[in-house]
Amino acid sequence: MIKEEYSPKTMLRKSQKQLTTRFLHRTVLFFTALSAALALFFLFGNMQSFLDSTQRMILSALSATSLISAILAVVLIALEVFFLFSEKKRMYAILIGMCLICLVIAVALALGSRVIMLLSAGF
Repeated sequence: MIKEEYSPKTMLRKSQKQLTTRFLHRTVLFFTALSAALALFFLFGNMQSFLDSTQRMILSALSATSLISAILAVVLIALEVFFLFSEKKRMYAILIGMCLICLVIAVALALGSRVIMLLSAGF
């Protein structure tokens, strides 16, 4: 007799997380990593004297990706809080912590890029 925990139905499950949560989590991580890469690209470009127009383009892209990452992180945190209380799994608490870290990074990069853009425009 096959136990329920080792049945083919449970073995085929890739993850216990909801599909929406998995997709949003990967998307938030992607946009946060992209924002961090753009911030490094801006810093290295600043040291190598890139053109002002190129730097503004990098800052605009950084601002957009950080804003998208922050919005998606807020939606993901709301979903994970709902699943934390409805399913009572500890995994969602860990994911909320990771998502909060991504949210803080995204907001800091978005604010930083907007401040730099304002200062460079002659505020």
